[in-house]
Amino acid sequence: GEAGAMLQQMGGGRAGVHGQGYSRLYNQQRYPHQSPHQQVDPNISKMKLIPPNRWGISGQQLLELADQVVDQFTGSEENPNVYDVVNKLIKPLCKAANVSYSVLLNPKGLKCSTFVTHAWFESFLAFVDDIRDHFSDFETRVFWICFTANPQTWSPEELKDLLGPSALQSPFAIAIQQCDTFLVVRNTTRNMYTRLWCVTELVLVHAYGDSAIEVIGKMPPRAKECGPDIGLHATCSVPEDIAMLRATIGMTGLDANALVIDAIRALPGSALHRA
Repeated sequence: GEAGAMLQQMGGGRAGVHGQGYSRLYNQQRYPHQSPHQQVDPNISKMKLIPPNRWGISGQQLLELADQVVDQFTGSEENPNVYDVVNKLIKPLCKAANVSYSVLLNPKGLKCSTFVTHAWFESFLAFVDDIRDHFSDFETRVFWICFTANPQTWSPEELKDLLGPSALQSPFAIAIQQCDTFLVVRNTTRNMYTRLWCVTELVLVHAYGDSAIEVIGKMPPRAKECGPDIGLHATCSVPEDIAMLRATIGMTGLDANALVIDAIRALPGSALHRA
């Protein structure tokens, strides 16, 4: 069927997808090739000229963003979540260039070593602190974080084109299979696995990634491990993505709900075993 054809085209299972598999196919199809002597078409976004695994932000740059947040969010707004930071800080900064925050800071891109999966309703400053405290080389480590990697000023139609027709061909998936660490950043505000993208990322790293899977942060008190809005039953902000993400999870043959339970139960600072 369609799923089998897609997997055959991408090179099969874990080994076929990694390295020379769908990342090369993705880059050939979605990123126009430019030779050193070829003039770049000004109508092509810089986001499409830099491979997704180079949409990285360094730990030092993340700390500098946190400093800006501390300066700009005061009083009742002094502990903003990621939605607040994106809307009030990142979008205005990136509007003129119309690129992601990471690419704004690094016009040639920075190759990522660590993919970060998290939920936007967490405290932004707690998010940064948790990551900083986990890595001894935090300042020089390069992170793929969705709200800095993806362009936040683009229209829904532009983002849909950038993400591609399948989660397996999305920048998220490309970055996951090319990073050497997959970091789960939990938070005490809300269960991140009520968000279907977080569930999908967890399944994809188990199915196709070769990276270490590390878990930090705490879950909300009395967080549920399963329910009508958790795991495979989770939702996302774009309703049209739900069927596509659930189909992607189904293609892997993995038990998404079991993987979610493991991630919820894991002790902070521990590593998850592969499925």
